[in-house]
Amino acid sequence: MENKTIEKLDKIAEIWNNFILEYKFCNKYIKFTDEIKTNYFGDILGYFHDTFSLISNIPKNSVNSTKFSFYISFLQAIYVQQDFVEELLYIFNCKKNKSDLKNDINYSKNREIRNELVGHPIRKINGKFISSTLFSYHSKDDEIEYLRYHIDNNYSFEKVNIKIDDVIKRHIFFLDTYFNLIIRKLEVILLRFKKQIEILEENILVQDFETLLKIISAYFEKFLESDFIYDVESLKIIYSKTNEHKRYRYFIENFYSTLKEYIVCTKDDIDIFTGKQKDNFSEIELPLFPITQNLIKNKKDVSYHYELGKLSTKRNFPEFEFFSSLLKSKCNDTEVLNELEFMERNLHNDIEYYSAYKHIRYLLKN
Repeated sequence: MENKTIEKLDKIAEIWNNFILEYKFCNKYIKFTDEIKTNYFGDILGYFHDTFSLISNIPKNSVNSTKFSFYISFLQAIYVQQDFVEELLYIFNCKKNKSDLKNDINYSKNREIRNELVGHPIRKINGKFISSTLFSYHSKDDEIEYLRYHIDNNYSFEKVNIKIDDVIKRHIFFLDTYFNLIIRKLEVILLRFKKQIEILEENILVQDFETLLKIISAYFEKFLESDFIYDVESLKIIYSKTNEHKRYRYFIENFYSTLKEYIVCTKDDIDIFTGKQKDNFSEIELPLFPITQNLIKNKKDVSYHYELGKLSTKRNFPEFEFFSSLLKSKCNDTEVLNELEFMERNLHNDIEYYSAYKHIRYLLKN
């Protein structure tokens, strides 16, 4: 199986995982039913990958039983993948059905071969004998040879030879045709989504905060899952407290800046998927919370990312006391110490705990 064909299927899967599953704006353009929201789509992708090897791994110099086993699995795998393509065309609302596929020679010819050899090796209609087939014992490695008796030929003996490579080429052309159609549909959806989030980007500072949250919830909801206490109700509470303490003011300011960055990154992802930008991002993994502070001139930087990483997940009191004490041993800044004490008093209040936590990160960084 050609790698480019598999790459197209993988691209469909990536767009599904990153956009169709995550945003209501994107999935409203497809058949996003309750059944399809489950593992249904993932099962199709998994089955596709599992059957590619059955199509591409052709045995050489094998005994007849191995050849026959290969013929059956080879043709059945193509048949199953054809059915999966039909299902994908339905899911992605591509306005194609089985009748359209039957008019595609690359679909119909391979399907006829499979039906004749695997689906109905002895075929009857209303009790009347139509045809029978039998695998030949003299097939070459690159062919499927079989014996055929059919009513159209007055049941005369026929020997049929089919080049395996021809079957594969037809199937690859079939897959490429409809994978390309699905990808084009997905790219249209992504470009519509990009326009929508560009409108959001232009109005970030124009809309009042509650209206902004409604817009994000309607069109960019994945962002609200990207960080601690980014749910709408928590954000409203934090926003209402911005005049009480600068930790809340910083949290909201950080929310705005993070939203802008998230939109830019999402637009970049869309440009990559739609071919407008190449993916040149390196895969160097940065450490969690790489915050350092040079406390004394000519001394090594002090790193806090270990302690902050541990405090980023809510803990019971003994654990919090242990990791916060490590941080206190490195830092004697009054504001940081006050915020740690505030976090300790609010271990069971997510809003207060994480507002203070983010403020500490900001203080240490600056």
